[in-house]
Amino acid sequence: MKYGLPVLVAVLASAGANSAAAHHSFSMYDRYRTVTLSGTVKEYIWTSPHVTIQLLRNAGRGPVVWTVEGSSPTVLARGGWTSTVMKPGDRISLGLHPRKDGSAGGLLADEQQLLVNGHPAKGVLWLRQHGEELNEMTIRQ
Repeated sequence: MKYGLPVLVAVLASAGANSAAAHHSFSMYDRYRTVTLSGTVKEYIWTSPHVTIQLLRNAGRGPVVWTVEGSSPTVLARGGWTSTVMKPGDRISLGLHPRKDGSAGGLLADEQQLLVNGHPAKGVLWLRQHGEELNEMTIRQ
């Protein structure tokens, strides 16, 4: 019993650390490439642990839903993002780090300029203008 509580605390702490480290892996994204994606917002989810944008993009065979994962609301808020920066139906253009497997998704490149309905998003900070335009031929549906 003398070592029971310290051992239990150590086991619980290490279990939580492993799941947190696994959760925050962004290895599926190509962080060396930044592309510009334009489309219509289907859904904008401003919640922890990560902000998510579902974006409809017209492809040759019809609309494709892209999933863009962002940082936490707290981190994005530091750059001026808010829960109302966009809404379903808005036409947006943003930078993302595409998925390595070529599927329709990516990690938000929040250093890129965000355009909402053709205008820079009010209050949102960025470091660079748009990256290369996404080529439909490189996307696996």
